[in-house]
Amino acid sequence: MWICKKVYISAISQIAMLKTVSVAGIEEQGVPFKKESVNLEEAAKIVSLGNLTWIEIVVDDIVAETPKILDRLGITMNASTLLSGYITEYEDAGDTLGIMVPFIFTGESRTQTSPCLIFMKKDLILTIHDDYGGKITKLYNYTDTLMRKLPQAPESWAERQTMLLFRLLDEVSETNFSVLRSIVERAEQVEIDLAGARQISRDLSLELSNMKRSVLSFLNAVWATHDIVRNLKYGDPDMISDDDDILEKFEVVLATLDRQIQMAENVLEVISTGITAINTESSNQLTKLIVWLTVAATAVLVPNTLATVFGIPDLHISYTWVIPILVIATGISVVVTYRWTKQYRVLPFGRQKLSSIRNKFRK
Repeated sequence: MWICKKVYISAISQIAMLKTVSVAGIEEQGVPFKKESVNLEEAAKIVSLGNLTWIEIVVDDIVAETPKILDRLGITMNASTLLSGYITEYEDAGDTLGIMVPFIFTGESRTQTSPCLIFMKKDLILTIHDDYGGKITKLYNYTDTLMRKLPQAPESWAERQTMLLFRLLDEVSETNFSVLRSIVERAEQVEIDLAGARQISRDLSLELSNMKRSVLSFLNAVWATHDIVRNLKYGDPDMISDDDDILEKFEVVLATLDRQIQMAENVLEVISTGITAINTESSNQLTKLIVWLTVAATAVLVPNTLATVFGIPDLHISYTWVIPILVIATGISVVVTYRWTKQYRVLPFGRQKLSSIRNKFRK
């Protein structure tokens, strides 16, 4: 009695951390099926019933829960091998293919990544991710239509799962692109604030620096994803189709990633220009302050020197001509100092530069 109870509690505790388990696929008769909110044991039984099964799992802790999931589904790949990767990872074990690609999201003032694990065996695709993988979850909602478009013949198992893998990677790419859009929107607002005449209370320099770090993180993640997709197309894994027409679909993802990289680099250039503009403006303000302090100091220095000389007790000098001398000397020193320092003034960041930034954002 106690043994059964302990086994039951252990099973419940292992499954409790899985937020959702959903299954979709193609039955042996070629009919698409979909079952939502099943438990892991039920999903494991469904795997052997069809020509293709996709198990979509959302978890709280991907590091702790992935090994348990793989064990339940009979997948022998070591999850720590994938999770040890920096941003992405690729592991081909012959009858099992495992990849890790990033979901990019915006955290507190910076861009972060969350792993999405994809495992492939013959007639099985398993995706594991946390809540940031919402696009894949949305794709699952359209699996009936998606499955009908896949090859139905039993011998076409590699083509079926390769086409499904392509759709999954395409959804990951589109999810990540939305992060770049949000960064561009923030940068546009900063550009408007820079071009406007009103006083800005927040630190735009810090805000632009945070956006620059976000774009760099985005670029690292997209470049890493690009490498994974190239490995899938040219690495010749056993779980991927050899059909050139189907492999060519990965070029669509690669082209999308190339566009994202190009856009991110353009945004990075604009943000760097904005940071330079703010630094230039700060330098100009400091230069102006130094100029006027120099003028003021010189204006005071000459009269003080004359006043000191005229203030010597043994000198008998009439104040009727001392005062005009002080006024004339002060005026001459101010004019000479101002005209000399004016040549070192630096003009502030103007609207022409800001217009070029605005045009880059609108391209």
